[in-house]
Amino acid sequence: MFPQPKLTVCVPSRNRQRYFQETIRSLLANLRTDVQFVFADNSDDPSIMNDFMKDVAGDPRVTFIASEERVFSMVDNWERCLKAATGEFICVIGDDDYVDIDVIDLIADIKISEPQVDIIAWSRLSYHWPDNRPRKSTVPVPMGATYFKVDKDVLRTQFYNWTNDAATPNNLFSIYHGAVSRRMMEKIRMKFNGRYFEHPVVDFENSCKLLATADTFIYVERPFSVLGSCAQSNSGRISTAADLQAMYDQFMADIGRSIDDDAYMKDFPFPFFLGNTAAIGLCQQWFKYTYGQKAPVGWEKNFARACARNCSIARDRENFELIAAGYRRALENWHGGRYLPHFDPVFKEPKTRLYFGLRNEMLYIDEDIAGVRTPAELLHVVQHFLVPISGVQHKAILQKAIA
Repeated sequence: MFPQPKLTVCVPSRNRQRYFQETIRSLLANLRTDVQFVFADNSDDPSIMNDFMKDVAGDPRVTFIASEERVFSMVDNWERCLKAATGEFICVIGDDDYVDIDVIDLIADIKISEPQVDIIAWSRLSYHWPDNRPRKSTVPVPMGATYFKVDKDVLRTQFYNWTNDAATPNNLFSIYHGAVSRRMMEKIRMKFNGRYFEHPVVDFENSCKLLATADTFIYVERPFSVLGSCAQSNSGRISTAADLQAMYDQFMADIGRSIDDDAYMKDFPFPFFLGNTAAIGLCQQWFKYTYGQKAPVGWEKNFARACARNCSIARDRENFELIAAGYRRALENWHGGRYLPHFDPVFKEPKTRLYFGLRNEMLYIDEDIAGVRTPAELLHVVQHFLVPISGVQHKAILQKAIA
């Protein structure tokens, strides 16, 4: 191995050993030596991963952090990963995800044009594991072939103002499915309470801190990772009110307290488990309350619209009604219901005919293409019709936003 790895890939996990093991196999199949892997198990039964990791114990690239007698919160498990990371850049993915570690070659190219780069974000693919497919679907593949610097002030305004007219803000900059320099993560630790991570919505907490601390944000149009969604993912588990309550109870048990009692929750009655919109909003609320981040005027209306968008992407009518009712209750209790008129969720019936082909620089492919069964297999197939890494070009113009 090199004296310092060019990249550390961290994979924290809890009680999803089957997917965790497959992700580990997929990552280790790339034999390059300038990478470190940190695998952190946090499962109730430590023997499953302890036995599995015996087979890779001789790989010098691997740092395995085993489960302990006590269960760590997600925040603390991520913290364990970062403390063990030694790479020049650090990336965190989920245990049912995948990242192409050959992104190291692109990071080296980016450093030539932007030597002080703090954070690199790239396009991601989405993939439903075969056990989490209520219906046939497509995978949109971005076909862009450039990278560029993005205006930090515009990013911050869009993030907190929810101007994307979507369920989530237009911000992909995070250590989660991105690469943040070790220098920047140490700066964050020193600036924010002596920790890398503090809030249970860990990925977007990192986005908040990067927008408050980093200077150079690089976006890569070409995809380098896959967001997996398995049957044990949150999206695959919510079907009834009882499911929501079970998720809520498990979440509070994992962090060891009720965040409902936190001061910042007093004026923000949106439970995280309603969906990504609520979770991100909750995280932003915490950061604004804790570190004095000012929100743009009028963001509340946009947030209410985003809540409606979150409902509209529900997988079926029952799920839609469940989530919409939860958001409606929250909005009724928020600022006296002032923003409820901006909440108009519409259920979208699943398409019976899917589009396959190229449209607006996005290639739509079958999720079952070539019989793929894992996120890694999907990206390996997709790479055959993406521009090679050496062909990704620098666009030397400061961009105001990401399309």
